[in-house]
Amino acid sequence: MTKHVRPRSPRPAVCHAAARVITPRDRRRCTASSPATGHRKPTMVGVVTNRADFERLIADGCTTYTAYADYLSDVDSLLTGLGQEGVEVRGRAFSPADFDDYCVQQGLSPKDGDSHLVYTADPVAEDEWVRWEGEPLAEFLLRLDRAHERGLVRRRLDGMLAETAEAALTGQFPEQLLRIAYARGAEALRGFLLRAGVGAYTAVCSIFEPDMPVFAWADLLLEEGGVLRIDDEDLDLLCEVLCVGHALQLPGVLTLSGTCPERGEVGWEWTFDGESFRRV
Repeated sequence: MTKHVRPRSPRPAVCHAAARVITPRDRRRCTASSPATGHRKPTMVGVVTNRADFERLIADGCTTYTAYADYLSDVDSLLTGLGQEGVEVRGRAFSPADFDDYCVQQGLSPKDGDSHLVYTADPVAEDEWVRWEGEPLAEFLLRLDRAHERGLVRRRLDGMLAETAEAALTGQFPEQLLRIAYARGAEALRGFLLRAGVGAYTAVCSIFEPDMPVFAWADLLLEEGGVLRIDDEDLDLLCEVLCVGHALQLPGVLTLSGTCPERGEVGWEWTFDGESFRRV
């Protein structure tokens, strides 16, 4: 949805055909360079970012690792080795639940190792790809988790728009209507933030879709002069949730809470009826 609403920060394209997808125990790293040209292919790595998902892989018989610490140690070594070779590395959080759903949709076998590689490099989930910048593994895991969380929300939003009557003919919700809805949502969010004043806050946007609420959150910092410091992807996602709320006229809630130098702990809440907001 977002690609049709607001241009996002450009990122180098890494298609499946042009990139290697490897695992932590992959020992083919030395073949990254082409003997003829010295060109090093970008590399995709699927990473299990939490112990619960790792334990599920063990239970499903989908990993030969027996200890999460050993797995993480190999991931760390893999990233370090690729970095030393000058290879561009992008990761994606490997979610067993999401992977199972993907296999059902694509008609793949979850037991086939190639299915793991196809899932990791699925271009539809490009928003979840995170470039490793040489940071410690713990920080990289947090970035992967956050990107996966945003990706799940975006897929929900895309699905909601695709199921509308407006998208019936083309498979896509009309772009012009989305642009209008995005502008309205972004303007409303901007107004709420500016009225909050200087401080550190967490914003949460929710819309109440019949099956299950959809929500997004972001930490942000407001400085003197109305300067907003927030991750671009987080800001996009907040606006996208509000955009879909406007476009589909769904009810919702926006909350802003945190601390400011003058008032200490503060919080605000606005409800949305599908057309306008009201302070609670």
